[in-house]
Amino acid sequence: MPKVVFQVHHLYYLPQFLPVAAALQQDGNFQVVFSPVMLSDRTDYDLSVKILQELNYPILTGRSESDRIKRLLAHNFDVTIFGKAAHAERYCSPSTLAVLLYHGVGFKRCYYTDFSPRLNVRYIEGQYRLQELLKYGYKIDYVVTGFPKLDVLQQAERQQIIDRLGLDAERPTILYAPTFYPSSIELVSDELAKISQGYNLIVKLHHFSWLLPKYRHQRSLWQELAHRYQHIRLLPVEEYNIVPYFLVSDVLLTDGSSTAFEFLAVEKPVIRFTFYKLRWKHRLFPGYFQKRLDQAIESELEFAYQLSGLDDLERALTTALSDTANKRALLPKYKEKLLGEVDGQAAQRVVADLKRRLKI
Repeated sequence: MPKVVFQVHHLYYLPQFLPVAAALQQDGNFQVVFSPVMLSDRTDYDLSVKILQELNYPILTGRSESDRIKRLLAHNFDVTIFGKAAHAERYCSPSTLAVLLYHGVGFKRCYYTDFSPRLNVRYIEGQYRLQELLKYGYKIDYVVTGFPKLDVLQQAERQQIIDRLGLDAERPTILYAPTFYPSSIELVSDELAKISQGYNLIVKLHHFSWLLPKYRHQRSLWQELAHRYQHIRLLPVEEYNIVPYFLVSDVLLTDGSSTAFEFLAVEKPVIRFTFYKLRWKHRLFPGYFQKRLDQAIESELEFAYQLSGLDDLERALTTALSDTANKRALLPKYKEKLLGEVDGQAAQRVVADLKRRLKI
């Protein structure tokens, strides 16, 4: 029975990995193991281990990170699945099938530049990303499967989420999902909390906003606002998967987060803040900041309402929910282009390709 290990660098890789792990187990021909990376800050590792234990997955760990890597190599796994490619050769044996199942579909160039020659195959969501990746000339197999992270939309229960969060069914629901950097949090949070008082407001901070000391002010700001305003629901760090909350949200507010594209799966309006609080070096040398971003993807945001300041936020919410700008008609087109098939079967397509490669 082939052995498959998922290399978990961060907790937020799990939404992409877990549907594939479930499909592998359902197939019955694989042994599935997870191996969280032992970072210097153990909070991320401890959270990953806790959640994986609750899901009853076997976990491979060690006394230290170097010991964990030794044990990985000693097991000689048939397949190693990565969420990012860097230094893949350190974590798998020469005979291992090395797979990249990239963790996000966002605005940063690392989607294309994160590559290791050790990789054998990369599973990608749709034709647009395939054509962009082919321009780099990497020697790797690409297989279009859809985005496994979105498979959960076929399983999540909308009413259960409404009841659990105590949402007011008479109000529209806003989902605010900022990234940690470049972020809109410092610039919009106070005003957003005030403007949204006639709505339900669900706030899903990035994992790093919770765990990294340099971003702790982002967490503290929203903890204070959630305490002050009854309509705000701040999701805790343990809520590592944002996708089920798409089902109960009527509009997404975001900035440089992958959710701007992932939310296309439910064909609901997206409002994107295009202004951020930048680090001093990026203010002084904006060219360095621009190098971090995928410039081509900016031309694929016709479906979103883009705000360069806070003045139009209230009007944008009204416009988006009433669709007076007729953007809803664009959503199915961009959904197919940027996400590929969203049918709950992306993980099954990954498994089918693995079986073909392993000749099962």
